[in-house]
Amino acid sequence: MTFKLTATHSSYRANGFYLEKGSEIIIHINMMGITPTNLFNNSRCKEQLIQQFKVNGIDLPPNDSLLTNRGNWDIKTIL
Repeated sequence: MTFKLTATHSSYRANGFYLEKGSEIIIHINMMGITPTNLFNNSRCKEQLIQQFKVNGIDLPPNDSLLTNRGNWDIKTIL
């Protein structure tokens, strides 16, 4: 599945990373059954999600809320 994530608010991180509200990233998760609803709370795809963020230039620790909290993103499925 391919998803477009749009940041719902601006966010600063300790490593100097800044994510501006409205920023968009495209991620690809190669697993059946992953939806916008379960993308961020599915342990099966966590490593792929972390890797996809890195591909988009976002290197965060695995427990960062940008990787664990769906509320930080507006998530759309791209066909």
